[in-house]
Amino acid sequence: MDYHHAALAREAELEQVRLATEHALRTDPRYQPYFAGYTPASIEAFIQHYARHKVSCLEQGPGMVKFRLHQVIEYQEEAYERLFDVQRKKLFDLQVRWRAGEITLPGVQTYQQFEAWQRNGIHRCPFLPPITRAEYELYRDWLASDACQEFANHQDYYRNDSEWQDYNAMRAEWVRAQAPPTPPTEENKRQEYIEYPAWFAYYDARTGTPAGYPFATHSNRRGELQDHYMDLAREERWALNPPKPYVPDPRPDVMNLHNEPDAFADAPDRYLTEDDWHFAEFTRRFDPDPETLLAYRRAMLCVYNGNYNNVLSHTSQNLELLADARGPWPVPTHADWRQGIYAAAARLHRELLLAALPAVFEDYEFRLQAGLQPAPPDEYRAYHDDKPAEDPAKECRIMPYLKEGILRGRELAGEPRNFNY
Repeated sequence: MDYHHAALAREAELEQVRLATEHALRTDPRYQPYFAGYTPASIEAFIQHYARHKVSCLEQGPGMVKFRLHQVIEYQEEAYERLFDVQRKKLFDLQVRWRAGEITLPGVQTYQQFEAWQRNGIHRCPFLPPITRAEYELYRDWLASDACQEFANHQDYYRNDSEWQDYNAMRAEWVRAQAPPTPPTEENKRQEYIEYPAWFAYYDARTGTPAGYPFATHSNRRGELQDHYMDLAREERWALNPPKPYVPDPRPDVMNLHNEPDAFADAPDRYLTEDDWHFAEFTRRFDPDPETLLAYRRAMLCVYNGNYNNVLSHTSQNLELLADARGPWPVPTHADWRQGIYAAAARLHRELLLAALPAVFEDYEFRLQAGLQPAPPDEYRAYHDDKPAEDPAKECRIMPYLKEGILRGRELAGEPRNFNY
């Protein structure tokens, strides 16, 4: 049964519960002494309220229990998830060596599989050694250092787990940084650029990694060959089935919105987003009473001003984070009050994670010593514990289209149909 059928069935079930509850409260003699002395109208209102509220508890209660559990263990779960940044760095280092042709890894035949292991099986990756106490202490020092700014809610500091293994985008950013500035071309407009993660750089600087690592010290031989073989296979497909030529639409896209201000200094206290600008323009041109409608719109934006501006939205989230402080918490002075809120929230977030980290590492060590698999790193695990664990090896296998593309590309290059390149 799909989601929608299940939802309809559950809705019908709860409606039956509501009707049965109302009927029982009206007719069952055992409830009548409780209602004695109250007016009939108030009794009927109570019966309907009780039945609705009972259904609401049955419908939303299980999710709310999970949410409360998440709130209680929120920072322990996040600290545990962050602990695996150690494994993410080690996995990236293996990818660097694999791309350079220095090593082979069991089951790994494409560079996309490193991202798959990062996403689906970083806690059970068979070619990653466990986190050592020395690595844990290095990571704890990183969290406590000024080099780590990944705390609270700020548009300039964020964690995107999908980018940890994006070697190509990191290398492209490194190449761009080495070259003098040039006007953008159509090709590099499509290229993604990601800065080398600050945690990776911190780890390198404290473990004797050679200068210029990884892009100046290791080639991308295997990655480039994989792309070459895939290009050969793609060109063959296009030759046999030419794609339709792309003809850009010369008309402007009415919903092609500009970016919202992404820095505190750039964002006014109140402004209308580009979408609201289109709304206002259309209203002035076509609505019979535009000024009244726009006055209502401005009032709505003032009331809901935490949600129509990136900066104010982050500030609202930081105020929620500050509610986790156990007692008074200092807010530093700043000419921009939002920056002061962010600084206070970031300091609190850092301290809560540092306080939680020792216990989660001890639990990680205990599980290893007891012969148990480490739990998957998931800061929302309270919601997911009822789901069966997936086999990461199955999730991280080579994708069939990549396998066939590479092998066919090898054939077209006059090379053996295998992955020994």
